[in-house]
Amino acid sequence: MGNTTINITVPTGYVSLEAYADMVKIPLSTCRAMVRDGRIIIRPKKCAKNRVEVNLVAMLKDAIENS
Repeated sequence: MGNTTINITVPTGYVSLEAYADMVKIPLSTCRAMVRDGRIIIRPKKCAKNRVEVNLVAMLKDAIENS
């Protein structure tokens, strides 16, 4: 079997949960539930009121490891 090379560009390290929901076409309420159960990896929050930021690099790494 031949080697396959896939090039993926991550536009930025972090995006807001709202931007992520729009990017992947999943309702925001579903994304919030996915954050709660650990399916979406976020930047650690320093304060409870901080905005949720999705870690796109960690999400890509997880996708590669689990494929």
